[in-house]
Amino acid sequence: MTVAIAAHLIIAIALIVLAIQRASIVMPVSLTLPARPPLVFAVVDLAAAAALIVLVSAIARSAAAVLASRGAPVARLRAIRYLEWSQLAGITLFLVAQLNGITEVGTLVLCYAVGAACIGVLWVQGRGSAEHRAAAWPFSLGAALAIVPWGVIALYQVGALVASSPPAPLVRVMTIVILLVSAAAWWAERRWHLSALTDARADALHTLLSAANGLALLVVTVGLARPSALF
Repeated sequence: MTVAIAAHLIIAIALIVLAIQRASIVMPVSLTLPARPPLVFAVVDLAAAAALIVLVSAIARSAAAVLASRGAPVARLRAIRYLEWSQLAGITLFLVAQLNGITEVGTLVLCYAVGAACIGVLWVQGRGSAEHRAAAWPFSLGAALAIVPWGVIALYQVGALVASSPPAPLVRVMTIVILLVSAAAWWAERRWHLSALTDARADALHTLLSAANGLALLVVTVGLARPSALF
């Protein structure tokens, strides 16, 4: 657990340094009103927002470690993990959507909300008895909700390709990487619900995947702001 917390903190510090040095990129947030052109009313610093994601994971892991040392029940530790996972999923989807050219605030907020809320379905399912953990319908509902924002992002990617203005190759590659990390997290959760993974093994996998998610965001941040650092 200590190694995992340290890994998250190292990634977060690297992202914070990029933000402080203004070595990141900023992405617009726009609002389109009837009969008016889009209005850019805010910007998001990619490095600062990505650092927030990783810090949430580090804080959640630290809190879980403290509670575990005090003999807290597994249900409480998993509640912390679900809270962490929901914010990680929601904010990551917000950023990936922006990286792929989605600027409209309504769409971005919905991507965040759906990404975060679908984890709540798993939390509700996990509160049931062991006999209920193998039920397929609650998990399938959560997974169906979780894939919707990724479909929206894919639609924008295809539209950009048709319009001959696709996102940078690094963005397209890292979008797929982050999607695969997200899918792996859902796979690990499903294995836990089926009792194919122990609590400790499932938690270890989610810790590894949250670090991988942060590392992917660090790579895309550095690659877009300082391409020479990667190529």
